[in-house]
Amino acid sequence: MEIKIDTSDFCIRLHKDVAYLKVKGMQDQEVVDFFIKTIDEMLEEYPHDHFSSICDLTELILSSPKLARQVNEAIKRISNSLHYEYNAVIIQPRFLQIVQAYIFSFYMNNTNVQTQVFRDVPKAIRWLDEKGYQTDELKEFLMIQSN
Repeated sequence: MEIKIDTSDFCIRLHKDVAYLKVKGMQDQEVVDFFIKTIDEMLEEYPHDHFSSICDLTELILSSPKLARQVNEAIKRISNSLHYEYNAVIIQPRFLQIVQAYIFSFYMNNTNVQTQVFRDVPKAIRWLDEKGYQTDELKEFLMIQSN
């Protein structure tokens, strides 16, 4: 199963058992509804038992607590439906980004997902490789994106 979505708000890729999400800018209710719908559709068709993710927050502008709770509920549906083990969060080593990563951890509360923060995507991919996840297609996509 593959998902490829590119909008002005998100870049979403799902290759095998690893999802990549890059959030751009500030999200409003319409964007959050789209994200939730995408998760629901993915859960209906997802063929694997295990799941991991890389969330690139380097371009995120924090949204409202109400929207954060909605995102949290959508993520909880993933962790309640699948064996969602690992989440790598990518941030820049600046104070605001660190605060955003801390707040993003709120999205993952009440789950059993292990979240680790990284400065760059290659380190996050290596971490998921070590955990046995299938990252080859995602590596190819991200190398194309970096050119």
